[in-house]
Amino acid sequence: MPQPDTPLNQPAPTSRSTLRRRLLLTVLIVLVAAASTIYGLVQLNEDNDDDGAAADPRPEASATPICRAEGEFVAGFMSPQADDQRTQSILETMNTDAVTFGGRIVPAEAADYPGEVAEAIGGRDAYEYTVAMHWDGNDLAEPDQIVQIGDTSFGIIAAGDNSVVITESSAGADHFHSLTRTATELDTNAFIGLPVPQMRTSGETWLPDNSYADVVDAFSQKFVTAYQQRGADGFYLAMEMPLTPEAHWNPVTDYYARQTHIINDIAPGTTVLISPYLEGRQDRQTISPETAARGYEKLLGLGNGTRIVVSPQDGVGVGTTALAADESEAHSVTVEDYFAALHEVDPERLYVTIEAMTPGGGSPDSREPTTRDRVEEQLDATDPYVQGAIGFQWAEPNSMVHIDHIGAGACAAGPGQLE
Repeated sequence: MPQPDTPLNQPAPTSRSTLRRRLLLTVLIVLVAAASTIYGLVQLNEDNDDDGAAADPRPEASATPICRAEGEFVAGFMSPQADDQRTQSILETMNTDAVTFGGRIVPAEAADYPGEVAEAIGGRDAYEYTVAMHWDGNDLAEPDQIVQIGDTSFGIIAAGDNSVVITESSAGADHFHSLTRTATELDTNAFIGLPVPQMRTSGETWLPDNSYADVVDAFSQKFVTAYQQRGADGFYLAMEMPLTPEAHWNPVTDYYARQTHIINDIAPGTTVLISPYLEGRQDRQTISPETAARGYEKLLGLGNGTRIVVSPQDGVGVGTTALAADESEAHSVTVEDYFAALHEVDPERLYVTIEAMTPGGGSPDSREPTTRDRVEEQLDATDPYVQGAIGFQWAEPNSMVHIDHIGAGACAAGPGQLE
C-alpha cells in the first residue's frame, strides 16, 4: 500500500528503487521475527519459573485416597442385595470382607399365607424367617417342601417337634446367596448372620424369647448347611449383649453356645463373630474394664470347636464410651482403657467394631453422620490392641460407603483379611 505522503498518481518506481525497497522490507521482516522469537523465549522462561514455584509446596494429589490412621478396616457390616451387580458394587466400594446382620424367626399364622401354603402347613405351628431365602441347589429332607405360586417360592421347612419355618423368595431373591456368589468371584470373605428369635414381648424385653429355641436351632442347622455349601467363610451371631460375664445375660450366651455347636457339627473350626457392646457412662450400669475382660473371656469359651472372634462395638458412635482426647466427664472409662484390658486376655481374637456415626436421639433416623477425621481417631485409639477394625454405620444399610475417603478404599485392608 502507498505511504500516506505519496501521491496516488506518482509514476511507477524504477527497477533499482524497487530492489532497494525489497531489501529494506526483507531486513525489516528479519528484525521483527528476531524480536518475536526473543520475546517468546523470555515469556516461556517466566512461565516455567512460575509453574515451578507453584508446584514446589506440594505434589499433585494422589488418585488413591490416603488413610492417615494406623488402623485398618478388615470388614464392614453391610446389607447385600438380591441383584448380584448391586452387591458387587457395594463390595468393591468397601474393599473389605463383609458381615451381614441376621434375619429373625418370628411366630406366624398359617392364615396369613396363600391357601396352598396354609394347606402345606396344616396343623403345625408356623414361624416366619424374615429375610428372602430360596433353597435352589440344596437337598431338602422329606418333610420339607417348596410351594411355588407365580414367581414366589415358599419353603415350608420342618423345625422342632410340630413346627415349620416359612421362607419366601420372589423371583429367586436370596440376599445372602448373592453375597456368597459375589464374594467368591472377588476373593472376599463373607460372614453370614445367623437367624435369631424375637425378643421377649414383656418383662425383660432386652432378652431373647427362648420359648421356641428348638425351632430356632432346627432351622439354624438347615440354614448353616445351605450357606456353608454356598461358600460362606464364617457366621455372625447377631444377637447383642453387653460385654459382661453376668448370669443375667445367660439367655444370650446360651443361644451363642447352641449355635456354635450347630456350626461346628457342619463345618468344624469355622470362624464365628460376636460383637458385644460397651457401657462406660457414669449414670448407667457401668462396665469396668476388668468386668469387660471377664466377659470377653466368657465369650471365648463358647466356641464348641469353632474359632470365636470378638469385635466389641467401640461405643463412640452412640456415646456409651469416649475417646481419650474427649476428656468427657460423662464417661468413667475410655475406649483405650477397655481395649487395653481386653488385649491382656487374648490379643489374637480381638477386633473392634467402629461405630461410624455420632450420637443422636437413640433411633436409626436420629443418628448423625460422622466424619473421616473422627473415624480415623477411633481407629488410632484401638489399633495398638486389636487385629483389625469392622465398620458399622447405624442409619445406613452399608457401613462405610458414604464416608468420604473411607468407603472409597482408604483405611481398608482389602479383601480376605478377616479369618
